[in-house]
Amino acid sequence: MQQNNATYNTEICASGDTAELAKIRAFVEERALKFGFSEADVMKITLAVDEACSNLVRHAYHHDKNEQFCVRVETKGDQFIVSILDNGPTFNPLNVASPDMKEYFKKLKPGGLGVQIMRMVMDELSYIPASQTQPQNALRLAKNLR
Repeated sequence: MQQNNATYNTEICASGDTAELAKIRAFVEERALKFGFSEADVMKITLAVDEACSNLVRHAYHHDKNEQFCVRVETKGDQFIVSILDNGPTFNPLNVASPDMKEYFKKLKPGGLGVQIMRMVMDELSYIPASQTQPQNALRLAKNLR
């Protein structure tokens, strides 16, 4: 189990290819387990990160294998933080309205729940668009070790 007062960060980069998502999931899973999360929480964290990265690959990069993004894992005290850094068009997923689940299930269309999943399983979400001082967009997902 990770010592809770320790701070570390590691990073992995991938292309805009959905085949690369498996290595992102394995990277996050390994670090979340090492940090001390239960297997159930590790699955939730991994799912949230996978949803964010899948949306990036599909909607921002349009499956362009020449595009790159990075996933950074940091820990601060009891907090496990995953930042997804990309060069795509600015899109703040926090501005996406929560779906009306009754309507969603009436239509039975696949997809559209990624942001809702991230909100449900993570303790904090934030988005910082690229700027002169920060060259990449950053989606930050944080989970506290309870």
